[in-house]
Amino acid sequence: MSTSLVEHARGALERAGIAGIHRSHQRRGSIQKIDRLLEGDPDATFGLTGLEGLTTQQVLSHMAELTGCPDDISDLDCDDWIDPELTVGGIVAAAERLRDFARQGATALVATGHPTGMLEHNMRIVDYYAAAGGKILRLREDERLPIGSKGRTREVRYNGGVGCLADWGQLLHTHKSDAMEALLEAEPWPDVVFADHGFAGAAIERGIPTMAVMDINDHALAVARAQDRDVTIVPMDDNRLPHLYEPSWSLFGAIIAGSSHA
Repeated sequence: MSTSLVEHARGALERAGIAGIHRSHQRRGSIQKIDRLLEGDPDATFGLTGLEGLTTQQVLSHMAELTGCPDDISDLDCDDWIDPELTVGGIVAAAERLRDFARQGATALVATGHPTGMLEHNMRIVDYYAAAGGKILRLREDERLPIGSKGRTREVRYNGGVGCLADWGQLLHTHKSDAMEALLEAEPWPDVVFADHGFAGAAIERGIPTMAVMDINDHALAVARAQDRDVTIVPMDDNRLPHLYEPSWSLFGAIIAGSSHA
């Protein structure tokens, strides 16, 4: 692959605020979310187990290794940071895995809990994956599923092949894993998953190879990677304007189509 494509993606993603200085979450809130993770909050655990006994410092250190963010838990007012080099490295690694799965004709489930940011990006991933020979699953499409509290039902609506939690006429932002857990009650399970939040966490928990977009406050995914679970992390802000992700999806597309990383 041309190094210029990688360099262009790195610079463009930083200028867009998808990598570099974080523009969507304050450092103080991100540290507080680690505490929620350690307390077992489903919005923070993403359906993953094995999080007991960790300290705030350990979790932050795992996040720092994957994002380059500061690892000092006492500094609550500094700028948080995702190293653009690590973002591009994650894109390349995830795209190469998807390319290899697609060449085998493997089935993939693509989903997002952040449709306002990641939907268009993931729709492009679906198109590239299918064009390279992979098969896209739409598990439990058009079913009302027991998702949420008090017997409530919702659905997973597929838009361009990307699963999103939906409540009648609206797509929902969700961190929880219950939607993906409901999908995985059906078979066949996908060979590979590309997702974020609880959609990724529930797949990782079941041992499905997963490529996961991880924002600066998605600490459970960093812990899963530190535990050597089968997850490839793509660190990036997951809620910027959809068109700003074009450098990412273009790099994914070039690699999935057959380019090798130079």
